[in-house]
Amino acid sequence: MNAKRSSYLIITLSLVAVFMLAIAAGCTGNGSTNTASTQAPGAATAISTTPTNPPAAQATTAVPVTTSAPVSTGQKQTLKISGSTTILPIAQAAADAYMAAHPDADIQISGGGSGVGIQAIGAKTVDIGMTSREVTSAEMAKYPDFVITPIAQDGIAVIVNPANTIQTITFDQIRQIYLGKITKWSQITGAGVPGTNNEVVVIGRDSASGTRVYFEQSVLPANTNPIASMQELNSNGAVSQNVAQTPLAIGYVSIGFLSSSVKAVPIMGTNGVLSIPSVATVKDLSYPMSRDLYLITNGKPTGLAGDFINYILSADGQKIVADQGYVPLS
Repeated sequence: MNAKRSSYLIITLSLVAVFMLAIAAGCTGNGSTNTASTQAPGAATAISTTPTNPPAAQATTAVPVTTSAPVSTGQKQTLKISGSTTILPIAQAAADAYMAAHPDADIQISGGGSGVGIQAIGAKTVDIGMTSREVTSAEMAKYPDFVITPIAQDGIAVIVNPANTIQTITFDQIRQIYLGKITKWSQITGAGVPGTNNEVVVIGRDSASGTRVYFEQSVLPANTNPIASMQELNSNGAVSQNVAQTPLAIGYVSIGFLSSSVKAVPIMGTNGVLSIPSVATVKDLSYPMSRDLYLITNGKPTGLAGDFINYILSADGQKIVADQGYVPLS
């Protein structure tokens, strides 16, 4: 009986020992698992010290943008542009295409003339100014941070109503009309509108217009003004519309505004060479009244402004320039 009790005791003690060893092994295993789990939060802490904003999004606003497809920041960005009505069709068409590809961009464009655009960008009330004339030395002295970027070329066409029988005009005749020395179309051989008094209706642009500045510098003697009765209109479109509706009118517009509703008059040079206003003659420099078109920023264009300008200078943007009736830079 004592022997049996001894056997039971030994077996019981053995089982207890095995059980205790199993518990110990389990505790050791759990301890290893806990050690691994405490390292994971440590690794996560190291990762969380990285900036919340992705580098690409920061680069979009911190450095000059060099592509036409910046990474979206996920926030609406507004770009304000104003100035030349000559550039307005290019800028609006480019803005429409750009915003279709970049939903975060809100590009707001207004006209007013080159003078308005220069003043607005100088006062920093817009992000980009548009001008169809050169920035003067006085303006550059006042706004030394201006960065001026050519985006296209343009020509200025002299236009009349399609009813006018005129076939060509000389620079001298244009000058005499705008100075008020030629007052009737009958004073120009082959010109006029049958059944009218043929009194010339002179139409031009307002004082803020870059097109007016360039036209008068090209045509009128220095320090002279056009005839006081000249109608001053505030856009190329308004000039074109008024000439189309006024049989005896004469005006001038960007070649981007030429249409079948008006008649562009070829200019006869003193050398007897006839120049027809067109994209081709502006491009090959044979047309005498041509110029560059510019966008202006305060300092080097960056961010959305820089990317939008780069887009206009890209192949897609220059195609828009051509589609609008202007001359691409390339």
